[in-house]
Amino acid sequence: MTPEFPAPGQVFLPGPMPRFGLPRYLGRQVQVAPDAPIGIFGHVICPAVLTPSLLAHVPRTAIIRDFHCVTTWTAPRVQWEGWRFTDVWAAALADSARPDVTHVMVSAHDGYQACVPLEELMQPDVLLADHMNGAPLTPAHGAPLRLIAPQLYGYKNIKHLRRLELLPAPVTSLAGRLLSHPRGRVDLEERSATGVSRFWRWVYHTQLNGYLRGARALSEQGSRTRTGAGAEGSAMT
Repeated sequence: MTPEFPAPGQVFLPGPMPRFGLPRYLGRQVQVAPDAPIGIFGHVICPAVLTPSLLAHVPRTAIIRDFHCVTTWTAPRVQWEGWRFTDVWAAALADSARPDVTHVMVSAHDGYQACVPLEELMQPDVLLADHMNGAPLTPAHGAPLRLIAPQLYGYKNIKHLRRLELLPAPVTSLAGRLLSHPRGRVDLEERSATGVSRFWRWVYHTQLNGYLRGARALSEQGSRTRTGAGAEGSAMT
């Protein structure tokens, strides 16, 4: 059942959620072993790794939430399944983290990364997800493991998790300050750290049809690639 109203500045997307992302990352082929560990680095007492065997001892959960792309489309009622970040933190990260950690730099196997406030990661609906809509994640949507933070725009929902770097302060590149926001909350339309939120809504919305055409073309290309060579490029959402 589709929600009655989309989030501020968003429109509901008909059909399945497409593969989507920044051009510099879309052309990269990502093949990650299902049991690849996630490195834990940064402001820690000792570096660690998050492995499937450790996750096996953490309770699993499933949520159904709208997924919001910063370019103003929303995929309604996507089902995600995996492990709550709060549970993973308690089981694997809390003992290693120094007490003044405030942010986490989340990095992907394709090189994409985003700095996310720890406060946002500790929200109850945030998952490390390995299933989407009742099936294992595909490479297009972040296999083998991705971050899902429903309250944040898709550019904070990192795919193909590779490492978590714990930080005592935010770290953002010059490009990141223009194209993203330190938090990226959907309800406050935190699309960018610069300018007025309505301006960025307008910029993205005027290009929405072009974004979706490109995203669907990439999704179709990815489907053909899976059928043929079994590999597919990565994407942000």
